[in-house]
Amino acid sequence: MPFIPQEPAEAELQPESVKRVVVDLDSKKPEAREKMNMLLKQSDPKNRPRELSDEPPPPKTIEDKVAAAAVVLNRYRIEYKNDWDIPQSIITSKELIKGFIDRNESIELILPAFPFKSSNKSTKVLGSLPDEAERVSLLHLNGLCESVKEATENDCHLTIISDGIAYNDLLDVSDSEVWTYGQTLRSMAHELGCSNIRFSRMYQLLGSEYSHLSTLTEEQYLEMVPEFRKGLESNLPDGYNVSEEISKNADVNATYCGYKKFLETERDIKLGRSRADKENADLAKRMLNRGKAFAEAIKKRFPVSVRLSIHPSTDVNKISIALLPQDNEVPMTPWHGAVVRKVDGTITMMHAHKVQAVSHELVYQNGRPMYFRERSDLFSWNGKDVDFEYLYPTGLIVRPRDIGSAKNALCTVDMQKVRKLSELCSPVCLRGFTDTTDRRAFTAKAYDLGEVLPWEFGVIQEVKDKGGKPDRTTNSVQSREAMPMHFDGVFKLKTIIDEETGEEKQVSDAPLFQYFVCQEAAPAGDGYTLFASSNRFVNYLPQSYNIKKLSKIRWSSHSHGYFQIDLTNTRLIEPHPSLGTPCVRWLQPWPRWKTAYNSHDVSIDNGSQNLVSLIDSILFDRRVCLYFTWEKGDIVVSDNYSTLHTRTAFKGDCDRELWRIHIG
Repeated sequence: MPFIPQEPAEAELQPESVKRVVVDLDSKKPEAREKMNMLLKQSDPKNRPRELSDEPPPPKTIEDKVAAAAVVLNRYRIEYKNDWDIPQSIITSKELIKGFIDRNESIELILPAFPFKSSNKSTKVLGSLPDEAERVSLLHLNGLCESVKEATENDCHLTIISDGIAYNDLLDVSDSEVWTYGQTLRSMAHELGCSNIRFSRMYQLLGSEYSHLSTLTEEQYLEMVPEFRKGLESNLPDGYNVSEEISKNADVNATYCGYKKFLETERDIKLGRSRADKENADLAKRMLNRGKAFAEAIKKRFPVSVRLSIHPSTDVNKISIALLPQDNEVPMTPWHGAVVRKVDGTITMMHAHKVQAVSHELVYQNGRPMYFRERSDLFSWNGKDVDFEYLYPTGLIVRPRDIGSAKNALCTVDMQKVRKLSELCSPVCLRGFTDTTDRRAFTAKAYDLGEVLPWEFGVIQEVKDKGGKPDRTTNSVQSREAMPMHFDGVFKLKTIIDEETGEEKQVSDAPLFQYFVCQEAAPAGDGYTLFASSNRFVNYLPQSYNIKKLSKIRWSSHSHGYFQIDLTNTRLIEPHPSLGTPCVRWLQPWPRWKTAYNSHDVSIDNGSQNLVSLIDSILFDRRVCLYFTWEKGDIVVSDNYSTLHTRTAFKGDCDRELWRIHIG
């Protein structure tokens, strides 16, 4: 369940009972830290018993579910700052969501978007068809629906209403291009498995006279576009004066200014500045009129749905969201630019003509240009013909184009390049290479990856359900149970000298990398491995819980059962051993009621216990956490510092089996 704060950040981060001591947070005096620990143990006692209880918490109330969904929607907003900074659009959505739950209906989100690629093909976009920008956007939006489903325990879907023919004639884009773009987008969503996304065309908003048009051929669609457009314009309210709205309505004014700025680069024509400004202003007003009619039609057709918007706004009447994660200060929509990726997968949206060929290469898929990628030797694999696919929200799949060829045997792979890619963009999956399930080949390649750190029982740990009766004194790794989010080696301890206190203490002795092969995969939709990226975690922190503040946080854990280990004064954030980037070091609380095996409690040493649920909720955020589906023969290398992991439960009769080697 997402973190639902009850008061502002400072109060949450520092409980009243420890505020006086927090000034000594970084003190090297042992007595100061001992005093703090004593006070912290006394604070928030209500949070501790549940960890040790065999009883699960009570079921969520409808109010709990609605509040949790509101947090999810709020976090996806363009202007999101903190969970408790809730605009009117989110408050309104809570009543709508409650209505869906009360009626036992799927929660419906509505988004007018994805009209067509920019009319300026010469400088702004890579072509007229959906590309990497749309691919990532669909995955991003599908993840939003999944998060709302998890928060509410209720189905959720998002309906994309293409507004292409509302504007294309104003921008010299053909009706045929709008149709082809929309059809390709639908095919892309299906291929990606975006089962929470639905599509609606404009004519489905226009009344019962078009209800018989359940499906249309391209020819029928093109013939009826003028009629659809006329029907749309009939929804413009009587007396609507766009100039007055621009002067008095902040959202309309912002959209108007945005349209004018957009038209400066959209219209690939040569005009004097004064004439161009006048034409763009007139065109922007026509677009606003069409947009108003479109919005009214949506309101009539979907009166109780949660309205999303691509346009920055005051978040009063609709929830303004970015359609894909990007570094841009002002978000760019997928159809107005091209995706530019760093090696680590970070996305910037840019007009295509601004991307420098000396620093970036254009990546093609099936002969179509898809996105720009930062040039790097890491993508040159000794003459191998391989494709690199970035996963959402993190990770990379490497596939040979010549599947099954002996030249693509595991023994031929440069594992140092895999290791470096894993540091930058974990996890890295090698899919379609040969001999990966061979024990000798798999083991030999581990030594090319780095120092092999053997287990007590050997080099390889075979992770599969061993069956037998569950026992709290045994480890759940070799079971079919779900597991907590963690890093490997969390309970393997070593003694060091604390830099702050000068005293000896025990800390986790974690490997640098995990090296897996999938011997048998679970059925589709079962037995996921989850990978949570520290880089993405940092990107989505609330402003009042920034990385500087969280870097001061320490936590402790006591394990009950198999491990019987105490972890104390553990840093939440550690620098990466080679990159220096902040890495999350965390163990998700795992109370007795969740497991038949080892359990453990977790507490914050120098802050509110509410931070536990905040950390968990961001680690499981679909913009941070990859739900990875294994295929037999997959090799996966994951950086155990930058990336936490866990797994979902899987069916008892499933033969899912992974082999794992730790690398230093």
